[in-house]
Amino acid sequence: DWFCNEAVPLWGRSGRGDLRVMKQLGANMVRLYGNNPENDHTNFLDEALEQGISVSAGMSDFPYTQMWGNCISTDMNCFTQVKPLYAQNLRNGFLRPDGTYHPALKYMNILNEADLKVPPGADTGGPEGPIGMARALISAFDAMLDAEAEAGVTGPLINFTATFSYAICSACSTFSGMPALGQMAQLDDAMHHPENYGYTPKHDITAAYKARFTHSFNTQNPATDLQHQFLDHYIARFPSTPVYIGEYHRAGANQVDDLGTIMSVAEQNPLFLGISFFQYQVAYWKAGSEREFGMFAFGSSSLTSMEYFGKTFDVYCLEPQPDGASGMVMPSALSTAYGGTGVNYSALCLRSPEAVALDASGFSEIAAQHSVPQMAGFVERLIHRMGATVSPGAEGSLHSLAQVFVDNGSFEDLASEVASRPSWIDFDAHANCVADRGVPPSTVQQAVDQVCSQATSFSCEDIPEQCAGNIYRSADYVFSRYYKEMGATKPLVDCSFQGAAVYASSEVYGRWTGSWQCVDEGVMAPDTQESRTTLGPSTEQATTGAATAIVMSTTSLGFASSSTAASTATMNSSALSTGASTTDEPTWHFSTMQPGRHSDMKPGGHFLERSASRSMALLWLPLAVMLSHTLLLATELGM
Repeated sequence: DWFCNEAVPLWGRSGRGDLRVMKQLGANMVRLYGNNPENDHTNFLDEALEQGISVSAGMSDFPYTQMWGNCISTDMNCFTQVKPLYAQNLRNGFLRPDGTYHPALKYMNILNEADLKVPPGADTGGPEGPIGMARALISAFDAMLDAEAEAGVTGPLINFTATFSYAICSACSTFSGMPALGQMAQLDDAMHHPENYGYTPKHDITAAYKARFTHSFNTQNPATDLQHQFLDHYIARFPSTPVYIGEYHRAGANQVDDLGTIMSVAEQNPLFLGISFFQYQVAYWKAGSEREFGMFAFGSSSLTSMEYFGKTFDVYCLEPQPDGASGMVMPSALSTAYGGTGVNYSALCLRSPEAVALDASGFSEIAAQHSVPQMAGFVERLIHRMGATVSPGAEGSLHSLAQVFVDNGSFEDLASEVASRPSWIDFDAHANCVADRGVPPSTVQQAVDQVCSQATSFSCEDIPEQCAGNIYRSADYVFSRYYKEMGATKPLVDCSFQGAAVYASSEVYGRWTGSWQCVDEGVMAPDTQESRTTLGPSTEQATTGAATAIVMSTTSLGFASSSTAASTATMNSSALSTGASTTDEPTWHFSTMQPGRHSDMKPGGHFLERSASRSMALLWLPLAVMLSHTLLLATELGM
């Protein structure tokens, strides 16, 4: 589960910064596969939101094929297996304390390639295979809706999908000679007529399907196949339901040309939201051609280490892989095709300004890199740690100061310059001592325990419920009050707590989920959407929420920028009614607690989305690029 708080050295700014790299590539959505619902995912969602990247999460194979009493053992009725896991997801980051979905979360994938798994070989056997597959998906969808209802979800709702393979489903009742379409048509029929599939739903899954569903499939066929082989037939059969490709990469092709072609296809087909490019990092535990998909390989050095549920792993830097056909490295080919700013490859194996110590030694390390952008990052981090932010439009002043200190001066001189409060730095009266989201939860927990044993002005037994359910928010409550109790005046010295805390402005902590509610006299960042009170669910709110979610998914995220697609999405939304651990050896298991949990396994002959490796640093994040008129770029995170 690379998407949990423990994995922050991989995707966080103080580690390898994968989410930031994805943004530089032009991505605007990251696709995640399975996850362990027991783990908290708040910080990943917060960081993705900060980077301007939306998130498409997914349920792992665990409830469907791996757990004791899985869906296969209950005749493809997955309700009882899926509901408690999705309820845990909602509690552990998918929902904010006010009961609304995290604004970074846009999609939930019910299951990846169900036609290959529930039951295995559903595409090629008798008619009972596709019927069972459809029953598994509609019962799981119903379970997720029930978990939402019990949690009292309100506000804008997310959308759902179920990603199929590009196999021809000869056993499906229609489209038996066309890839992926038979599976989608079978699911569509089950959503409209669940009684014909031996299932009685608790909720109006038909209305929810019409309002909140997007079809998706995986393929590595060339872009030139898509229109005649799939889209022409899809648009005729599903004239109001969007579709995207969940995995796409024609290995060996010229990526600039091939992706340019598929972008053109998206321009011409408003229902086609785009593609998800496969994949971010080489999966070393695979062999042969399976290694051709990764954009990045391991570099020669380890940037940091990661404490991950009792084990310590190196986090290696990244090195771009060549795209021989285009004559570029693959990330550059992608960035060219998708309009990204591009990646500074020379900095990939340098320690991040967010990772070094905020003292003279860290300053010297960054200065030795002779990089103005790196020094600017260090200076801005120092500014943030003093409870301030760079004034809007003052980035030039920041870089000018960084230029001065790249080759001259000392940390003491830099700290004095910032402390002199130049006009281009805004110091915040509401700044406070809070938990550092860039450190692992175990470090924060140790610091909280120590402070709680020493505090006299408050009791840690009185931490409010909205804070107590998350160790970082608990720490916000504890650190901010203890800092005040100490009468502290030196943020860099007094707000550390063994490296677990930072002094931050309200603009910084106000964007972390629920933080402002837990900080002593905290205030909410002015442009956040988090509600100050918990809203009760109502028919009007649920319907409006669905409309907002769908429209966001088709316009703001760039899935479709034409009025036709936006109109379709709004029409759909009005139909809503109320109602793994990794090991040191290659493995299919992705539970963080028990072997065999929360993995996503595919039969032989198909490329794989999820990887465990000899090193925890083998995080591969297949770049999911959602394309359309406005270039929706997403990133697949193989969790």
